[in-house]
Amino acid sequence: MSREIVIDFHGEAAQSSLTHRVRNFGEALYHAFMKEGIAAISLEEVDRATTQLRVTVKSARKVRRVSSLIEELLDQHHLAAVARVSQQRVP
Repeated sequence: MSREIVIDFHGEAAQSSLTHRVRNFGEALYHAFMKEGIAAISLEEVDRATTQLRVTVKSARKVRRVSSLIEELLDQHHLAAVARVSQQRVP
């Protein structure tokens, strides 16, 4: 059974500014996952993102590593304060 990590963004900042930052963060995730090969996010989803991104984890054993990478990139992109990360099982 695979897992999905959902990243929800909220905040007081102007929505257009937040949207731009979310998309830049999504592109960084995409490139990191291509390099690591442990998860996937579609560029089409990143390009449409405004307040949420969804990451598919390829193996349940990699969830912790993927979550750690997401947290690191959230810090680097100064989005940790406006992001909530949760997990879901995908049937």
